[in-house]
Amino acid sequence: MTESTENKEPAASGTQSNNSSEKQTATQRKIPGNLPYLTASGTLKKTLDRLIEAQRPERFSVDFLENVLKLSGGGARATIPILKKMNFLGSDGTPTELYAKFRTDSGRGAAALQGLRSAFQEIFRRSEYAYSAEESKLKDIIVEVTGLKPTDPVAMAIRSTFNVIKSYIPPNMEVGQSNGTEDSDGAEAPEIRPFVRQERRDSAVSEIGLVYNINIVLPETSDLTVLNAIFRSIKENLMK
Repeated sequence: MTESTENKEPAASGTQSNNSSEKQTATQRKIPGNLPYLTASGTLKKTLDRLIEAQRPERFSVDFLENVLKLSGGGARATIPILKKMNFLGSDGTPTELYAKFRTDSGRGAAALQGLRSAFQEIFRRSEYAYSAEESKLKDIIVEVTGLKPTDPVAMAIRSTFNVIKSYIPPNMEVGQSNGTEDSDGAEAPEIRPFVRQERRDSAVSEIGLVYNINIVLPETSDLTVLNAIFRSIKENLMK
């Protein structure tokens, strides 16, 4: 299996056999965009399906893949760098909060979308809604980013890997939907609350949701009787 160009991890640059893995690593091409991919993306699907059911480990390792998820070989090992690019794992293989969220029924769609955005940033820079784009549009974006031909095996593998993660996002999913709205960089969006003024009256606190600004234009006069009458009227009628 192969990961994109700028990722130097050998595990993401193999094929299903050791011999073909070494050959492919030696002839690895430089692919612009740093888009991750597996030439057998079905292994990524199996990994994601099984980690949902398995207990979350302290560290997501090859040992965990082989003995708990029951996935072995170069294809399985190549999923670890992909999960790191999705921000499901830390640099040391420690599962993140996004990993935990993906394992829940209510948070899976949002976690998958956030993971997709993290792993395929160049695609989402060109289309904010790439996860709901038609296949032809997605293909064009990948060609634009990578400079590859649409029929190039690497371009096809990138699209296939993208679609595996996308398959966990509900069709009617909208940006910002789900518990804990998050932006495209993974940061939780600030909560916006309406301004509420509290006014104490007879030891009881009442919430007032409206604020009035009143502008008073005073007449040009030096007669204190007139001014006093105006301020007295304001106090009696507006400041109760």
